[in-house]
Amino acid sequence: DEYVEKFVFTKFDPAGFVEHPNIKSSTSIIDFIFRLLGYEYLNRTDLVHVLDKPEVSNTGEDDWDEPVKQPELSSVRVVASTPQSVKAQAAATPKTSNAMDAVNVAARSMQSDAPACNTCGHITVRSGTCYKCLNCGNSMGCS
Repeated sequence: DEYVEKFVFTKFDPAGFVEHPNIKSSTSIIDFIFRLLGYEYLNRTDLVHVLDKPEVSNTGEDDWDEPVKQPELSSVRVVASTPQSVKAQAAATPKTSNAMDAVNVAARSMQSDAPACNTCGHITVRSGTCYKCLNCGNSMGCS
């Protein structure tokens, strides 16, 4: 237990994701080994990312075993899906898809090489020679 407390969260490379079902990432190989030892042999669940699912036995005494009753659809009747006035109004409205396509193309060209914000992680947009985060207002890449 003393070694687990001492060596867990030790940081050095290589670090990252691991393929253990309960430990998803570690900060070093030493961190992974002592997390695994603490979990497997000392039953320390505070060091793992995903806990084992508890075994659940079915006693047959609950309401979950009853079949689901299907509602009768013979009494359901559809009145109208869309009123005629709405259909006529939609046909008379001009399409604005060309304007939106131009906006989408311009926005895509500003974000093609944009990095994620180092403060909040939101995608930034180019603002001159800098990048600006529209989520938190952080400015990146300016000297």
